[in-house]
Amino acid sequence: MKEYNKNLYPFKSQWMNIEGNQIHYIDVGVGPVILFSHPPLGSSFMYRDFVQVLSRNYRCIAIDYPGFGLSKASPDYSPNLKGQAAILKKFILQLQLKKVFLLGHDTGGPSAFHVAIEKPDLFEGLILTDTIIYPVSEYPRISRMLKIVGSPFFTWLNAISNLLVRLTFSFGVRTRKLNQEEKYEYRRMFNTSAKRQMITRMLYNLRESEVFMKNIKLGFETILQSKPTLLIYGDQDPVHQMGIANRIHNLMPKSKLFLINGEGHFPHEGKASQMSDIIHSWIDSLQSEDKRINTN
Repeated sequence: MKEYNKNLYPFKSQWMNIEGNQIHYIDVGVGPVILFSHPPLGSSFMYRDFVQVLSRNYRCIAIDYPGFGLSKASPDYSPNLKGQAAILKKFILQLQLKKVFLLGHDTGGPSAFHVAIEKPDLFEGLILTDTIIYPVSEYPRISRMLKIVGSPFFTWLNAISNLLVRLTFSFGVRTRKLNQEEKYEYRRMFNTSAKRQMITRMLYNLRESEVFMKNIKLGFETILQSKPTLLIYGDQDPVHQMGIANRIHNLMPKSKLFLINGEGHFPHEGKASQMSDIIHSWIDSLQSEDKRINTN
């Protein structure tokens, strides 16, 4: 796969070499920076509608992690939370990004927020979309699901059938049907057994990364607790229904929580316009408040 469908993804591709990994990303618009960190069942492609809307007012940067989307992983790269965090940290430093609004979804959340915990001064705010910041040992239902996903049989089944992609984007987006071009693009992103194994490895790594996730939890309880935080979750997402979004909202004194009616774990495809409006209104309100404080 050398490029995305230009009808769906009309952005100029850019490239960066990080430790032998050929990293693809887009950098569109001018203004405050919004940096997107994607899940294993996606890439920067899933944020295409966000970027088209938000780049009118913001500098939108979306990365493909090694082995995902258009990025190529080096032979010694291992797809895991810690590895993605290391890539994102170097990516941010090479681009010399500051005052970043950091958006993370699913495993892209912990990978990104690890960087925010290490370098909090680089970040203006955090945007959590259908992600988790707690060790999965605290949520047996998630732990059991990830154990199944990481099992040899399921890994084999997904590798030969692309099952996770087909199920997710046939049934995981609740409020609209992806068109044939969109479905084809997601299938094309994971058109080899090696790419499909990257999905299951990343998901299972969330279960294996007990210490990493404990540090994420601690970071939110301490270093990041004063950061403005926006939470956007599908109201039908099991992650929300297990109380995780409310738990984070209660933890973070400067947080706002929005639920996307009728959507599940991937509201980004179902209600991209609504989510983009929420993000824009939230950032705009933060900037207005800063101006008010600075003029008094």
